[in-house]
Amino acid sequence: MKSLTIALFALLAVGACTYPKPSQVEQQDKRPAIGVSGAPAGAVLYVDGLDMGVASQFDGKTNVLLVESGSHLIEIKSADGRVLHSETVFLSSSTKKVFHIRP
Repeated sequence: MKSLTIALFALLAVGACTYPKPSQVEQQDKRPAIGVSGAPAGAVLYVDGLDMGVASQFDGKTNVLLVESGSHLIEIKSADGRVLHSETVFLSSSTKKVFHIRP
């Protein structure tokens, strides 16, 4: 009986201990971001000559394209290859640049 009492007391003592809560560390990405608004259907975003995909997916609000800091040639081309916008920009840390395409 005495050992049962000691065991119950030990369980209560351990159960009363507060364990540290796991902490969550968030690290924001500080790379510059590019967005495109008003891109027609099928338009493609190019960064430094590389195809980044359909321009409209990088709307600048809910989705952006992260790039490295520095100078970049940004081009938006229509589905038939016609250049809708071409601009060389310098982007630094935490910068967000949204390119507005007018039809």
